[in-house]
Amino acid sequence: MQIDVSNFLLAASVTQAVVLSVFLVLPSNIGQTSNRLLVVVLLSIAAGYAEMLLYSAGLTARHPNFAYLGTLMSVLQPPAIYLYTKSLMRRDFAIKPRHWVHLLPFCTAAVVFFFAYYLQPVEVKTEILLEQDLPGMPTSLPLALVIHGVFLSYLIYSVHSLRRFAAGVKDIFSDVESKQMSWLKVLLSGYAVIWTVSLLYCLAFYVFKCSTEIDYVLMISGASGFLFINMLVIQALKQSAVFSGLTNEEAGLLEEREADKETVLPTDEQKNCLERFMNSEKPFLNANLSVNQLAKQMGMSPRDLSFVINHGFEKNFFDFVGDYRIRHATELLDLRQEGKTILEVMLDSGFNSKSVFNTAFKQKTGMTPTQYRNRNA
Repeated sequence: MQIDVSNFLLAASVTQAVVLSVFLVLPSNIGQTSNRLLVVVLLSIAAGYAEMLLYSAGLTARHPNFAYLGTLMSVLQPPAIYLYTKSLMRRDFAIKPRHWVHLLPFCTAAVVFFFAYYLQPVEVKTEILLEQDLPGMPTSLPLALVIHGVFLSYLIYSVHSLRRFAAGVKDIFSDVESKQMSWLKVLLSGYAVIWTVSLLYCLAFYVFKCSTEIDYVLMISGASGFLFINMLVIQALKQSAVFSGLTNEEAGLLEEREADKETVLPTDEQKNCLERFMNSEKPFLNANLSVNQLAKQMGMSPRDLSFVINHGFEKNFFDFVGDYRIRHATELLDLRQEGKTILEVMLDSGFNSKSVFNTAFKQKTGMTPTQYRNRNA
C-alpha cells in the first residue's frame, strides 16, 4: 500500500510540474523572465521525481540507459531557484552572459556521469544500479555529497539574499508586507531542511551502512515535492500580481545605500526641514508612500532624503514613516471620536495592514490599540 501511495504522490508531482510549466510557457506568461526561470525549476523538479518513480516501478533496472537522467537534470534546479529569486527582486531582471556561470555545476555533473556511467558497458551499469541504495543517488559518496552541497549552498545563499532584500525595501517603502517575499524565504528554508534530511539519509546509507525501507523515502519525497510545487506556484502567481520587483531607480537607491560610507552627518536644518514637512503636510497618511514619492514632494533627491533619514534619525524609511503614523493613530484614539472603529483609525493613519498596525502600535506604546483607547475608561 505504501508503494502505491508513494507512486501516486510522485506521479502527481511530476504531472503537476509539467502541466504548470505548460501554463507558464503560454504567450501571455512566457514573456516574464521570472516565469521562464520558474519553468526550469518545475521541469528540473519533475525530472528528479520522475527518476524516483521509474526506480520505484522497477523500470530503471530494465532500462539502465535512462538512469541518472533525472538526477542530472535536478542539478539545474538550485541555480534556477537562485536566479528566480533574483528575478522577483528586480523588475528589469534579465539573463546576462555572466549568469551562464551558474551552468557550471550542471556541466561538471554531466561530464562526471558521462564518463563514470553512460560510457560503461551495460553489465557495469546494471551492477552500479544494483549497488544503489537510494533512487538517483550515485554510488560514489563524494559525488553524492557534492550534489547535496551544491543544492544546500544555493538554497542558503538564496535565503540570505532574500533577507538582505527584505531589510533593503524598508529603506524605500512605507508598506513592505507584500514586498518582502517572506513566503519564498519560508519555502526555501523548508526546502533546505528537506535537502539536509536527504544528506543525513545519504550519510546513513553510505557511511554508517544503515538500512531503511525505501518506500518511506519515496513517500516523503513525493509528499514534499507535491507540497513544494503547489506552494511555489500559488504564491509566485499571487506575488507577481502584488509586487513586480524594484524599478531601476529603486534598485540603484539600495545599491547606493549599501555602498554609502559617508562619515559627515546630516545638519540640524536638514532634519528640521524634514520634520516640519512631515508634521505640516502629513505625507505619511498615504499608505503607499515611498522614499521616491516623498523626495519628489520635498524637491530633493531620494539619495539625499535616505541619507537624512538613515544617518540623521538612525532609522530606515519604513520605521521613520511608521513612527509618524503611530503618533497620528494615538491622537485619533485620544480624541475618542464617536463611532470611529480601530480599523478606521488604522486606515486614517496610513496603515493598510491590521497585523502591521497592531505590531507597530504595541512596539511603540506597549499596548494594543484597543488597550490604548480603553486605558482611562
